[in-house]
Amino acid sequence: MELTKQYYSIGEVAELLHVAASKLRFWESKFDFLQPKTNEKGTRFYSQADIKLIQLIMYYVDDKGMTLEGAAAQIKKNKGKAQNEFSVIEELAHLRDELYAIRAEMNKLKES
Repeated sequence: MELTKQYYSIGEVAELLHVAASKLRFWESKFDFLQPKTNEKGTRFYSQADIKLIQLIMYYVDDKGMTLEGAAAQIKKNKGKAQNEFSVIEELAHLRDELYAIRAEMNKLKES
């Protein structure tokens, strides 16, 4: 996912990551290190680092099946390692998608 803006609204982040905005607000209460900037009205503004952190939380909770407490402990304990691990997985998923696209194009050529 290509992030081009400096800050994103909660609605934009929810749409980008296919998650409910209420879940993002809930995670803010459970992960003390997830604190997006807010203005006087309380509107949240998520930085690219915040979005990467949310993706890391999603990886541990959704993909690895960890509890919220377990994910928080893992991220706090090994934040750098965890982010590197997630980056590798994200890159591999991107490469997989590219390979599927190449295979689809080759199949089209074969059918022609």
